[in-house]
Amino acid sequence: MHNIVEKIRSNFSLKIIALVVAMVIWLLVTNSNDPTRSILIANVPINIVNEDSVTDIGKVVEPQGSGTVTLRVTERNSVLRRLSRTGSDFYVEADLENLNDMYTVPLTVTCSNPAVTWDEISIQPSSLKVSVEDKAEQAFAVSVVPSGNTADGYAVGSTQVMDGKNILIAGPKSLIGIINQVYAPVSVSGMREDGILTSTLRVVDKNGADFTEAQLSRLEFKDSAGNVLSDRQVLVSVELWKVVPEIAVRVQTTGSTKIGYRVAQITTIPQTITLVGTEEAFEELGNVLIVDEKVDVTNLSEDFTLEIDLTQTIAGYEELRLPVDADPVISVQVQFEKSGDRRIEVPMGEITLKNRPDKMKLVFTPADVLPVIVHSVDEEGAPLELLEAEDVKVTIDLSSCVEEGNYELPASVQLPEGYELSADVKVAVSAMENTEPAEQEGNQTILSASS
Repeated sequence: MHNIVEKIRSNFSLKIIALVVAMVIWLLVTNSNDPTRSILIANVPINIVNEDSVTDIGKVVEPQGSGTVTLRVTERNSVLRRLSRTGSDFYVEADLENLNDMYTVPLTVTCSNPAVTWDEISIQPSSLKVSVEDKAEQAFAVSVVPSGNTADGYAVGSTQVMDGKNILIAGPKSLIGIINQVYAPVSVSGMREDGILTSTLRVVDKNGADFTEAQLSRLEFKDSAGNVLSDRQVLVSVELWKVVPEIAVRVQTTGSTKIGYRVAQITTIPQTITLVGTEEAFEELGNVLIVDEKVDVTNLSEDFTLEIDLTQTIAGYEELRLPVDADPVISVQVQFEKSGDRRIEVPMGEITLKNRPDKMKLVFTPADVLPVIVHSVDEEGAPLELLEAEDVKVTIDLSSCVEEGNYELPASVQLPEGYELSADVKVAVSAMENTEPAEQEGNQTILSASS
């Protein structure tokens, strides 16, 4: 022991100096390999706590600014490399119990990495500016907004928020005052039967813009009974209706025509429509939609066209509607004829064409049937009801259609004995050059659908 003590005491000052030099060298080496530096982490969100301290007195706090801060962190490089640049390692808190008379709340920050202490972090700004205003509550009607396409043959019929059509929203008076609409979006893609879907409520301001998540977080959503809606979620009942095409439209007239005339035909464009409804509604409707609005033909004799909106007619059926984006307006053509006359519609494919020019493409109007108005001249009155389209022979001479252009050509009509034409028959023809030769037989051609 005596020798050990003597060895420690010998050259003791030199040994202390050597130890200090060794420590300095170690620090220099360590700092050169892992230096200390600073980084900035932006857009770190501020978490507001203890709001009850303000809401208990009927007030709400509205944060000012962006709701985020920028952090300056000073630490060793090895520590900084382990920190997320999104700021997820840091928790910035604004405790409303510390709200001062200047309506500011000091901010505190902690880091999930224990190597980073509070004194190594600086916050900019260091406090949160808030406004304190009255709390308001108001009832709003919720509209269901479906999106997507259901299965073929079905469409969204009726929708209903199961928690009640009206909800209560509470929050800052300034936010409540700019709410224009509350809606529940639901996706109906592929649905083929009724169902109950979960929807997250959305809010639209008076400028037509959706509320941001930051604004929505300042609001409380409750059903009409006052129960809080967790995460703004509601249940929506969706009832699917059938889609039925080819529903005929029938238009009725009122009043008396000019003496000696009668209504010959009423045509709607389109002739049929597609409707969406329940099976019960279609059973009540049948296959024909009778338009409520009647066409007045009082003292009229000239053909005319008008438009009729089907909205009021369809509204008379509680569970019936037009498909989404369908035009409710139809065009109605009313045609008159003299009493004792009859309108015969001759198919255009049965008309004989003479002298059709080569290398010309001809387009006829009308393209389907040619109306021929016939009058009985027999003393005993040849029965008009016995006259059929096949009894009427129509011929058109196309010799004038040798150049491109639009022509109005008279039609030659041959009628059975005892009948005569009540009006001339004309056909509109558009002639265009065509390199495809027309099929001819002698100098006559039977008009086909492609002519």
